[in-house]
Amino acid sequence: MARLADKIRQADDKIENTINVEEWGVKIGVRSMTARQRSDMQERWAEAGEQSASTLYENIILHCVFDPDTGENVFTVDDLEWLLEEKSAQVVDKIAQECLKVSGLVADAVDEVGKGSSALVEETQS
Repeated sequence: MARLADKIRQADDKIENTINVEEWGVKIGVRSMTARQRSDMQERWAEAGEQSASTLYENIILHCVFDPDTGENVFTVDDLEWLLEEKSAQVVDKIAQECLKVSGLVADAVDEVGKGSSALVEETQS
């Protein structure tokens, strides 16, 4: 008889969506973060002391955005600076919001930056 933990380990519980980024002429995938990625992101965000939107954007986009054709992450740490410096805040925000949504975080968490990491409250999933 299989242990319950083994059954849970085999379950595929990740959420993935493909979104069309018309402004860039591409489709990208967004996937939910693992529990470790999400807790590490929240810890780094709180430790930064600056509670900045760029810190949130960097972490969520790095972990969640992937190429739907290959499954590989689209961005590396080296890409984050130019992404935030050169690309439209509206487009990056749209992607970040979708990443937050699939990761089970409040969709308007980016708007709550500055109010503390308690703004990253889990949504109730039905």
